[in-house]
Amino acid sequence: MQKEILLDLEEPLDRLSCGVNAMGLMVLGLAQAHEPYADGFHAVWDYLRTAESDVQKVLAEIVE
Repeated sequence: MQKEILLDLEEPLDRLSCGVNAMGLMVLGLAQAHEPYADGFHAVWDYLRTAESDVQKVLAEIVE
């Protein structure tokens, strides 16, 4: 059962990771362009990156 759940989560989590990485690149570009919204996007990116990391830790514990 757990193995099926992990397999079902693999693709959505990969998409999430790609989205978080894309947002990180956008944040870097906004910061280089000295855009006023860079800090706000950085906060959202950091929040999503932390959430992604937390999910990965939980999944790693399940696998062990």
